[in-house]
Amino acid sequence: MRTTRRISQVLFFLFFVFLFIQARFPYETDLPSDLFLRASALNSVIVLLAGRVFVASLALGVIILALAIPFGRFFCGWICPLGTVIDLTDKIVKRKRQKIRVRPTLRFRWIKFFILAALITAAFFSFQFIWFFDPVAMLTRVFTVAVFPAFVFIVNAAFSFAFTINFLENTVYDVYDFAQRTFFPVNQPYFYQAIPIFFLFLMILSLSLATRRFWCRNFCPLGALLGVFSKYRIWRRYVIDTCTNCGICQRDCRMNAIEDDFTLNNTVECIECAECVSVCPTNAVYYRLGRPSVGINKVDLSRRRLVLASIAGIAGLSLVKAAAKDRKKTGMVLRPPGALPEEKFLDRCVRCQACVRICASTGGCLQPALTESGWEGIWTPVSVPRLGFCEYECNLCGRVCFTGAIQKLDIEVKQKVKIGLAHFDKTRCIPWYRQEDCLVCEEHCPVSDKAIKFDLQKARGPDGTIRAVKFPYVVADLCIGCGICENKCPLEGAAGIYVTRENEQRI
Repeated sequence: MRTTRRISQVLFFLFFVFLFIQARFPYETDLPSDLFLRASALNSVIVLLAGRVFVASLALGVIILALAIPFGRFFCGWICPLGTVIDLTDKIVKRKRQKIRVRPTLRFRWIKFFILAALITAAFFSFQFIWFFDPVAMLTRVFTVAVFPAFVFIVNAAFSFAFTINFLENTVYDVYDFAQRTFFPVNQPYFYQAIPIFFLFLMILSLSLATRRFWCRNFCPLGALLGVFSKYRIWRRYVIDTCTNCGICQRDCRMNAIEDDFTLNNTVECIECAECVSVCPTNAVYYRLGRPSVGINKVDLSRRRLVLASIAGIAGLSLVKAAAKDRKKTGMVLRPPGALPEEKFLDRCVRCQACVRICASTGGCLQPALTESGWEGIWTPVSVPRLGFCEYECNLCGRVCFTGAIQKLDIEVKQKVKIGLAHFDKTRCIPWYRQEDCLVCEEHCPVSDKAIKFDLQKARGPDGTIRAVKFPYVVADLCIGCGICENKCPLEGAAGIYVTRENEQRI
């Protein structure tokens, strides 16, 4: 079983990477790139509670949760991509952990149930905070904003060096062309929140210095949710009379699920890794179907802690809402086309950055927010036109959003969706400030009837001569706020034209 599990982990992780890479323009595959996000039972339960709506794409997570009843936390041990990364990290830091001599029996596993109870309580009041804790969303996010950009940078540097080797030039160009067509983005991606997101990820991996799978044991609310449902599982661990009580199985259990008599294990904590079967010197341990054992399978959360968790969920909700004050006022940032109204969008967006990732393959306008839309909107996708524009012929962000926070729109519909409105800064725009013609914004405007038009007037130029100048203006009814005008503005620094939500203008 251990060998089979390791093969399963590697294959599922490679499948996760494959789905991540193929999420690009043009998006023609039948395999949904958000398949692993859909499989997270935590995403499904909390989004359904917070959003007050059933989303068909969340059904897979509900099925995984239901399968935990007979088969336990198999997702954690066999499928979860973050679990695979943590297992690999555990092997790397094993020697350092032994030098530190941290006691592996230290238990904080009640914390994950505490977090789960707080998340569920907050979700009942239309506030979801799973994006900080869900392992699949977390790994997708760090791959998007940190790992993949670093990979692209390194590969580009390697290509730049290879191009200097004359006899390899044709071969390198062929390989480079293949990379551009298959997984490379249009430009080198840079994301505002890459450093803090990657730093938090490193902190989770560094917990392996304390003990194996420290995050999974003690903090992961997805594992807690699956553990609650695996309490009465029928796929069980058995120990026969040849057991010598050597304790090797308990020592090597990555989840500390085996009790002191070595015959029983806590099915709430067990992730079906089968390590105990492999290390047993007398082959006394095996798995098979059987009647569920109830006595030892307790959720490690007392009533007192459950009440405190509920209070913590409500308190966190109150603090964030008080800081945000009004979702409508903080919702003046530019959202992707097809985004739900702000209050519903925040309830359903899990900050996985799948839309940000796929946007990088076209115009690259989406970035993870910080506090632009309030504390509640941290790491939600926002459009930053100066860095990238919303591609007129692209609707991929809605196609990869599994929670429905961004609706799927046909191209014809998406091209008419208004995400913002452009305004000219007359203190910087070349025609308005210098009285010189500049047609860049109008030339790039993708709207068929052009949302930017010109008013030909006579004006005095910098040299004192009177000349005819084309002064640009925006036709509000035609502008969709794609941001290409702001992105392509030739001025250094701030553009002479900018896009805001609806009619909000800079002062």
